[in-house]
Amino acid sequence: MKRRLFSILGCLMLASAFVALAPVVGAHALATGSITGVVANGTHQNAHLAGQKVILQRTDGNTTQDIATTVTDSSGRFTFGNLPVDANAMYAAYTTFQGGLFSSQTVKLDSDTPSALQLTVYDTTNDDANLRVSVATLLVRQPRPVNGLIGIGEIITIENTGVTAFVGTLTGDASKPMRLLRFATPPNASDLSLGIGFDGSQVVTTDKGFGSTATVPPGTTNFAFSIDIPYTGTAADLSFKPVYSATQVMVLVPLDMFVDGRDFAAQGVVESLGSRYQVFTVGNVAADKQDSLRLTGLPQAGEQSYLDARALAIFAIILALLALAALLLYLRRGDIATALGLIPATTPAGDGAMAGQSNEADKLDAGEQQRLLNELLSLERAHAAGKLTEAEFKQRDQAIRQQLRTIMASERLTMDAGANMSRAAATEQAASVGDETGEQANDEAREEAAPEQSSGGRR
Repeated sequence: MKRRLFSILGCLMLASAFVALAPVVGAHALATGSITGVVANGTHQNAHLAGQKVILQRTDGNTTQDIATTVTDSSGRFTFGNLPVDANAMYAAYTTFQGGLFSSQTVKLDSDTPSALQLTVYDTTNDDANLRVSVATLLVRQPRPVNGLIGIGEIITIENTGVTAFVGTLTGDASKPMRLLRFATPPNASDLSLGIGFDGSQVVTTDKGFGSTATVPPGTTNFAFSIDIPYTGTAADLSFKPVYSATQVMVLVPLDMFVDGRDFAAQGVVESLGSRYQVFTVGNVAADKQDSLRLTGLPQAGEQSYLDARALAIFAIILALLALAALLLYLRRGDIATALGLIPATTPAGDGAMAGQSNEADKLDAGEQQRLLNELLSLERAHAAGKLTEAEFKQRDQAIRQQLRTIMASERLTMDAGANMSRAAATEQAASVGDETGEQANDEAREEAAPEQSSGGRR
């Protein structure tokens, strides 16, 4: 009996503890919310669509994923419930209708009040008669001289003035085999990269541009993409030809580039995202009319970085040749030759001071050569980095090389003078030896004549 009583008391204590802890556990549970909305057809006075499939999409940072699917009820309404509330997450709904892709605005979740979405669809068409470009913005990026390429980012705002949505299609009729949303690109453009506006669409590229199956509902829609255009020398031509008539075309160019506006008018300087750009515009551009401007002062196309293998090999060869020239110079002067035992270590009297002066001059010349070589290397780096124009680089490069040639010419004169002095010393030594030999021969002749004179006297 006592043991049973203890069991009952133990159960009651555990139950009391659970009841006491229940509010604490519930307080730490994640908050949830819901999203409701309606699908309406904008072509028919926003009539609600029943039985329409709707997909909920969540975006968290750079990650976007579909997380739920539902179908509208008889009133065209839809609901997504039990969604975790996250301050960093954004939600949007989308659906497909008559081959077009339509999306709602984005919302954040609130645990107290359901978030509401308006998802509007339109009847669709393949006719692009109601399309035009309201604004086309081209952003010129810094050139890549190694590849001879300049990146161009484009944001094209297309306006649909009709009541139906344009949807590009890969099928069509005899006049237009493919009825696509079209974009023109400059000649020889490469590396097409698509951005906003092209989600879920197919793309077909040609040598004149590309086409997309993207949807353009009534109103304005932004499309973004980037390309590379080639350039040669230090200049590039940038052209723009809208497929649809454009109200305004704007080009943003970095401040360190020179621009020949040609068809574009300069509009001053603007600041965007921490950078400053020159602004050039042209207005009321007809469809398929090409306008262009010219960029100059670019770094030389095709030049390698000063740290690449080719440049390092060239500098290594130059240094090796200079070292070889210095070695030959010292061998001819006798400094290293003496140390190696190739010539006697004796120095003619009176040449010590001159040799000392020559050594000091050699040191000064070597130091000046090293300074000039360092200056030449710095010049090559500045040129490769695009900090100098081609004319400035050539002028300074020629000046430095002329100084190097002057020093090397001076060294050759010094070597020739030393060689002439050596030949003069050798001639003087030979003459001295000849004089000594002549004196010895005269002495021997006098000794032979003396006995004959003495003998003749006795006779």
